[in-house]
Amino acid sequence: MGLFDLFGGKKNGAGEEVSKEQELLSSKEKEIEAARKAHAELTWPTIPKLNPVNIKDAETHDMEETVSPERKSEVGQLIYEPDISIDALVDLSGQELLFLLTAMEVFTKTAPLPDFEKNHRKVYNEVLGRLRDSKDLYVLYDTSTGYPFIDHGFANVYFEEELAEKARSMFEGQYRKLVVRKVKVENDEAPANVRRGFFDYLYYIGIENLIVDNGAYRARFKRNEIVVSPMDWNSDRKDASPVNPELNFAMIDFLEELRWPVAYEKRADVLKAKEVRMLSLIRNANYIIPMQHEGPAEVMEDGRIRMGKDTKLKFLVMKTKDDKQFLPVYTDAIEFSKKLTGTEWNAAVFKYQDILKFVQDKEGIRINPNGQGIVLPKDRMMAIEIAAQQAAIMRGKAGIKPQQTGSAASMSEDAAVQAALNQAMAKMNEKRNTEDFKESEEQ
Repeated sequence: MGLFDLFGGKKNGAGEEVSKEQELLSSKEKEIEAARKAHAELTWPTIPKLNPVNIKDAETHDMEETVSPERKSEVGQLIYEPDISIDALVDLSGQELLFLLTAMEVFTKTAPLPDFEKNHRKVYNEVLGRLRDSKDLYVLYDTSTGYPFIDHGFANVYFEEELAEKARSMFEGQYRKLVVRKVKVENDEAPANVRRGFFDYLYYIGIENLIVDNGAYRARFKRNEIVVSPMDWNSDRKDASPVNPELNFAMIDFLEELRWPVAYEKRADVLKAKEVRMLSLIRNANYIIPMQHEGPAEVMEDGRIRMGKDTKLKFLVMKTKDDKQFLPVYTDAIEFSKKLTGTEWNAAVFKYQDILKFVQDKEGIRINPNGQGIVLPKDRMMAIEIAAQQAAIMRGKAGIKPQQTGSAASMSEDAAVQAALNQAMAKMNEKRNTEDFKESEEQ
């Protein structure tokens, strides 16, 4: 083989590579052209419906378009890009990004877009990054609970106050009483070791699903896509106080449903299912309780207290106007810190079964008095415990393993427990409970 043959061979190899690249490019162009033809009859998507709720005689209205026809045509062409440039996304508004995300999802259902997964992830991540990096966001809060509004399991978060206010007005047509609150994504004023941002707070109240800009072009995200759980990044924390995110969520969700002044088919069943889920989680939770003790007592790593045989406990109580006494209990340190109980009061962690013993000379408990404020009389508490024990016996006889403690499904999806609860307890009288504590005082 001669010298020229060697160089000629290399040139041929390079030529083959160029040829393959050209073939690949040509193939991509053909795929894009085929997709364009398949989409020829489609129009750009419009703003989707707020939610699936239909209420007779309700005054509902849709939000006006947030992306002009001209911008739709310009931004929409990006769905056919073989590799969307990040630079092309940076200058888009939040609504333009969400429109692009919506257009990609709508069009690819009719005919697959080339490189859909890769490009969709780029746009999705851009929205996700803006959520994470925002200084402030606007959140819909339910005035009936004082917590973020939960709609079909999702909290409603907005980039712009104007959009949030328009959405609030739309929900008002569904008889929801909401307010828009500006929230700081990060609480820079708090010390680093106790700093909690807004998305950390959502973890503690059990909100894991978010919908961004609902009412306009929107997208759904998981809270842990934005920040990890505080329990993950703070696994070495000395604070062993309990957290009950599933319970907090269940209480908020139940109260919002209970206080929503509408009627619809099977609402009683929905309300009952949410109540049973909440009650099961109440029974399985550990709580922080203000207390004092006389005699030897050892506080363990998990915050629970080991008492000596001569140890005496004294608990903080709340009194109603008619002199009934309730024991305040707290799901976590955030709820416990909402109202100072005085430096003379310590705190310890107790499980539900312990608390049953403490309320024998009281009317019952109030969970998170300055939060959800759920009231459980002691007879109802006992009914829940008896029903759960009966269900456990029934499961044992049937050879069914118990579900994980703390799971939202642990009782609500268990037919035996539901049957026992239906027999053992009456429906909670929320109106009476609210009136009892309108002017409650502590002693």
